[in-house]
Order: sequence, then C-alpha cells, then structure tokens
Amino acid sequence: MTSSRWLVPVLAVLFVPLWASGFIAGKIATGSTDVPAVLFWRFVIALVVMLVAVAVQRPGLPRGRAWLHLAVTALLLQVGQFSFVYSGLASGVPAGLSSLILGMAPLLVGLLTPLLLATRLGVGPVLGLLIGATGVYVVLADDLGAGLGGNLVFPVLGMLSLAAGTLYQKRFNDGTPVVTSVVVQMATSLVATLVAWPFLGADWLSRAPSGWAAVAFLGVVNSAGAFVLMFVLLRLRSTVFVSSLLNLVPATTALVAVPVLGEPLTVQAVLGLGIALVGMFVGLGRVPGLRGHPVTADAAVPAEQPDTVAAAPVERPDADIAAPPAGGPGRRAGGA
Repeated sequence: MTSSRWLVPVLAVLFVPLWASGFIAGKIATGSTDVPAVLFWRFVIALVVMLVAVAVQRPGLPRGRAWLHLAVTALLLQVGQFSFVYSGLASGVPAGLSSLILGMAPLLVGLLTPLLLATRLGVGPVLGLLIGATGVYVVLADDLGAGLGGNLVFPVLGMLSLAAGTLYQKRFNDGTPVVTSVVVQMATSLVATLVAWPFLGADWLSRAPSGWAAVAFLGVVNSAGAFVLMFVLLRLRSTVFVSSLLNLVPATTALVAVPVLGEPLTVQAVLGLGIALVGMFVGLGRVPGLRGHPVTADAAVPAEQPDTVAAAPVERPDADIAAPPAGGPGRRAGGA
C-alpha cells in the first residue's frame, strides 16, 4: 500500500528534528531551572499528555515481568540519559557538544545489536554507522578542545544510558503497546525523581518564564512526541535504522542552534551533516552490494514476550511493512 511506503519515511523526517530540539530546549531550561525540577516537570507534563492518549486508545496493559522491563528501560532511557545530559548542560557543556557525544550512541548500539539481539549485520549497516559517526565527529570537532574538563563525563554517561536503554527497549519491550510503554516509563521516571529529590536540595520551580516554556516543550514534544516516534520506529524497523537517524541529530542541533541560541553556523556543521546523510544512506542498504542480512523470525522475537498482552511482532528491518491500524500505534493489531 502507498500509505505503508510513506509511513516510515514521514515518521523518520519528524523524528530527527524533534529529538534534536531536546538539546536546545534543555539548554534553555537548565539556564533558569534546577536539573531535578526540569526532570520532574518534564515527566509530569509528558505523563499527563500520554494519559490522555491512553484514555482515547485504551491500549492493553503489560503483565508480569514486562512491568519490570519497562521500569528498567525508564531508568536507563529517561532518568539516566536526561539527568546526565541536563547536568552537563547546566555545568556549561554546549548543547551542540552534548549532542555530539550523545551522537556516539548509534555506533555503540549498532555494534552491540548483533551480540544482544541476535541480529546479523552486513557490511552496509556497519559501514554506514562508521560513516555516520565520522559525520558526528566532524560537526563539532573544534569543541572537543574547549577545556570543559570533568564536565564532559555527564554527556558521556548520558550517551551510555541512551545506548543501553535503546537496546533494552528493543529486546524486552517490543511486544508492549507503544502508548502503554511511554506511560509506564514516564510514571516510573517521575517516582524515581521524587525519591531522589530530598537528597538533591533543588528548587521546585523555574526562575524565569523561558524556563517554564522550555520545560513544557520538553514534556510535550520530546518526552511524549519524540519517544512515541522512537518506539514506533523501533517496532516497525530495527535498532540500526533508528541509530542511522540519530546520526543526523548533532548536525541538526548545530543548525537549529543558529537562529534559536545565536550560535554561528560553522563549516563543520554543514560538512558533518553531509557525511551523516551519506552514512544513513549506506547504512539503510541503499548502496547495491552492501545490504545487511535479514533478521530471522526466531531472532527477532523478544525472549520475554509471554509477559505482554499480545505476542511481539516479527521484526523486518529491511522491508516495507503495513501501516498501523486506524486506532493508532498503541493498539496491538498487526504489530504496531
């Protein structure tokens, strides 16, 4: 069907700028709001938005150990990633440099995918990931010598949390409805933030209207919108596909930072974006003779699928698939 051919490309085009905008909004938010407060209000807003989606779609609930897997994913993909990233931004790490370091996660995810998800990669995906990582490096290479010292450990830890959370989400939560997955993860993240709050000594409220606007943007667009798109793309395609898209985020962040943060447009940003595009093109099998091996049905089904309401779909990363049912990506009919 024509709609199925256009679904993934449209979602991919939306995903990259939404994900990149999180670094810009995060920089603005942490300028006037303590990091725990940014996390807290981000999770509150996202949870409210997703609860509305649950009321409309009424997706199935996870069962048994699926709850635990969603909680672990939340601690890695939500609490871990963003607490480290925002701490780095608050301590002076530029938004562009943060996105550069987080941009290393796709390479790590791509290289670990064959080991952890029993997925065989051909020459194309591996080469594409390496080319994309080169583009990521080129974007902000000059900033690596900016003398930020130990503060760089924050985005590095955020990158490791992103990579681990992406792999864990694909491995154990692929059979859970997308809306349900996001709601449980946001609720878990909110509880974790509240538990840690007494030990952090942070203010609850932002000190500027711009901070509230940025936090609201993070909650609605990045927590609810971007993660729904990420989980849908992980469901419809592979971790390699999503990793290839994430390679475009650092250059996109640098470009968006020009009008929003007043940062100058550099030659590295333009060149890096071009290299990352080539890497994505190669990694997705668009070059004859460099296609990756298809994933077998047995390898693609998560081991924990009995704990979910419905059986997990078979992953088909290299083929167009049917569009989700009319009820939306959260319903478990047809694998989305």
